[in-house]
Amino acid sequence: MAVMVNRIFAGVMLAALALVPVQASAQVSFGFHFGDEPRDFYPQLPICLTDHQIREAIARRGYTNISLNVANQKRIQVRATQDGWVYLIDFDFCADRIRGQKALRPAG
Repeated sequence: MAVMVNRIFAGVMLAALALVPVQASAQVSFGFHFGDEPRDFYPQLPICLTDHQIREAIARRGYTNISLNVANQKRIQVRATQDGWVYLIDFDFCADRIRGQKALRPAG
């Protein structure tokens, strides 16, 4: 009888342990973000911009000598000049916004 009670008790304890949430012992973050940053929540346009519209959008921001690279998943690299510098611009052509830019060299 005692063996049977021990087995039942052991079974109940195992079932209870299965219901207890397990905490992660360590959380590692490498700085990669996939759609969870505020900049990822910009509203998308109903239709992405064409090459001509991309050039116009960049020109409206004060850039000249605009050259487009090949589009890749709603983004395109744009080389353009502003205030005597040539910039490489990361442009989201489905949200009509500049995600980042890098000064390449003085224009000349």
